[in-house]
Amino acid sequence: MNEVKIKCTLCDSDNIIAIPNKIRNIADDSSKMYECLNCNTHFLYPQPKEDQLEEYYDGTFREEVHTAAYYDQEKLNRVFERFTPEAKSRVARIEGELSYTDDILEIGCSIGYFLKAIADKVHLTYGTEWDSHARTYINEVIHDDRIKAEKNPQDFSQKFDKIFMFHVLEHIGEPIHFLKGLKPLLKEGGKLYIEVPNVDDILVKTFHCDAFKDFYYKKAHLYNFNETGLQYIFENSGYEYNIQFIQRYDLSNHFFWLANGKPGGAGFYQSILSDRVNEEYVQSLIAAKQTDTLFATLQVCK
Repeated sequence: MNEVKIKCTLCDSDNIIAIPNKIRNIADDSSKMYECLNCNTHFLYPQPKEDQLEEYYDGTFREEVHTAAYYDQEKLNRVFERFTPEAKSRVARIEGELSYTDDILEIGCSIGYFLKAIADKVHLTYGTEWDSHARTYINEVIHDDRIKAEKNPQDFSQKFDKIFMFHVLEHIGEPIHFLKGLKPLLKEGGKLYIEVPNVDDILVKTFHCDAFKDFYYKKAHLYNFNETGLQYIFENSGYEYNIQFIQRYDLSNHFFWLANGKPGGAGFYQSILSDRVNEEYVQSLIAAKQTDTLFATLQVCK
């Protein structure tokens, strides 16, 4: 029986190597992670089919990643409060580009913390989410006339001034095809904003922290991108782009991972590590392009 020749599911290169680390939420060897030495993307193979993904995100995804009690309203209220500060930080990052006449769309809006954070700075906010429980929370609990939630972008039958995707692109099986499909939804001069985890995270690329890698690689993440992988996608989908390096987690978090092999260390060593030390560390990560997050601003090529 001939062995299946595995190629990169992004760039189709066969110059790949297997990654030996575990994949979170996969207990067997049904899928493995590989690194493409051509586009530098780490990809899951084989990938689930789109209909399987759609069912997954409207079914077991949240319970698998969190707990079965995730959809309890009190729990969701706490989740909303927990992620609101980061949502406000994301708004602050692009606030200078916003207009009160903007109609904006967030793809993969979860329970709407970013939509709520940006709603009073634009005209109307729209969000798409495959998780029907999350859409219900937005429409019935947040219940803001300025915020509308549906399953897919095409459900709104309109164009947008700005489209946002926070930690969504890595979940999409055909990212180039997907981004091409967003072009008709952008108004003239509209912008697309994309935030993804950076697989060149220093814990992965330099510290080679296996405990972190076993946590980092996830069943839900079909791709793990660095700058090179994003450039490949954006150039092949017809966008002009700018990529920024963002650090979301502090130096204490990294020391905690290296010392204890698990998350939960944000601010843990703050009595020793001053804000100045942490800021110097962040600037070093940015210079080395080894931050934990990438943030891209895109416009359709003229």
